[in-house]
Amino acid sequence: MFLAASVCAQTTAFTYQGQLISSNGAATGSYDFRFQIYNANSFVAGPLTNAPVDVTNGLFTVTLDFGAGVFDGSTRSLEIGVRSYGDTNAYTVLRRARH
Repeated sequence: MFLAASVCAQTTAFTYQGQLISSNGAATGSYDFRFQIYNANSFVAGPLTNAPVDVTNGLFTVTLDFGAGVFDGSTRSLEIGVRSYGDTNAYTVLRRARH
């Protein structure tokens, strides 16, 4: 008798869903996003850049992977920066959400 076993490693990637609102209401279009992880005010990981990200009626979804060891149980903040797709100006920082 032969037994076949498969082992699946858990990935460090996760899905982030957000809402982008501009001064004119819910954004729609292509945007560049930048994601960074902080511990208090110290930089921990990133930046991860996603471009272009399609935003429809303000909603967007991205997959992020900061690698192993970033989320060790300590309080972390996710900083999100955004700019119009292809823009070379600085990112506008939207928020630092604590997780």
